[in-house]
Amino acid sequence: MISENPEENIPRINSQIKKSGNPAKWRDKVSYRLQLSQQKSLLGMRKDDDWVLMGMFLDFTRMRTKMCFELYRSLQPSNPSAILPDSKYVCLYINGEFQGLYLLAEKVDRRLFGLDNAQNNIYSSLIFQVKAFTDFREYLPDRWVQDWPNEDEDIYIMDEMLTELIEFVNNSDDDVFFNLETGIYTKFDKLNLIDFYLYNFFILHTDFWYKNYLIIRNTNPNKFYFIPLDFDGSLGQLGWILDLPNADHKSFIAYAHRLFERLINNENFMSECKNRWFQLRKTLWTDKFILDMLSEIHNDIKEILEYEMNMWKPETVEDDPEPGWPDEAIYSTKEFDLNEYVEYLFEFITERLDFCDMYFKDY
Repeated sequence: MISENPEENIPRINSQIKKSGNPAKWRDKVSYRLQLSQQKSLLGMRKDDDWVLMGMFLDFTRMRTKMCFELYRSLQPSNPSAILPDSKYVCLYINGEFQGLYLLAEKVDRRLFGLDNAQNNIYSSLIFQVKAFTDFREYLPDRWVQDWPNEDEDIYIMDEMLTELIEFVNNSDDDVFFNLETGIYTKFDKLNLIDFYLYNFFILHTDFWYKNYLIIRNTNPNKFYFIPLDFDGSLGQLGWILDLPNADHKSFIAYAHRLFERLINNENFMSECKNRWFQLRKTLWTDKFILDMLSEIHNDIKEILEYEMNMWKPETVEDDPEPGWPDEAIYSTKEFDLNEYVEYLFEFITERLDFCDMYFKDY
């Protein structure tokens, strides 16, 4: 590790590296998981031996994942459940050959969320991850993974807990579901539900709601909370597809997630979302705060960004958008233009903020 700050330099140490994620055949630039032989603090982040190198191949600006991380983390002072990894940009070399720009990030694990030791019962701390399409209308075990307790603990509690939780979401009537003493807010952290919805609605997280999230809980009686993952389809872009900033997606959310379908169709929940949105807009998520955050991210990588995108230039796309893609989506120009995507990201965020202001104002 060679840094502009000599105090952050790391001499050569033994480590292992492997490809991570599920890269498609056409995704030439892959992400990696890095396992160090000893725990190290990298670039001022937490001390650990397990790290992630994110290739961000589908992000044609190389800024959206970092932006999504920092935006969600900005909620932590008022919402302790708004946890995502710290991350830093790096240039990666393997065997002396330059591999491009990567986002070095802390691993999403029990340590990141400060979870207690596992217990061999349903009161244990836990991390459940949904890996494939599930709309929260029935429990499909092959679509979920129990990340904690991990296999080394020889404890498996996911089937029992998710079966009970999903059954409650689907089979309880409104009087029970929204009852303050027995309902959903006794199971899930209410502020997390509100912020999780507002955040993902604002960033227009399209490759989401039916997958790419975690359910987490510390040792009972702590409540469940959601953590978003995988920001390939966010802030207006998924590969060649550009989302329009005035996309509502309410019907898509309702289709993709039964729990949030019930929530966003509840007048009291949406009223609280409205109040929370304008509280954030007044005290934290101002236009200046968000656009300054994006500008800072852009300034951090702009000198290498054009070289990076020439190195990993997306292939020309000729097909139309896949059937079933939301109507509020268009194709960008077929010939790749880096400036087009950078400019669109800045424009998208500005217009999306205006749209959300009107959306919640008119609710």
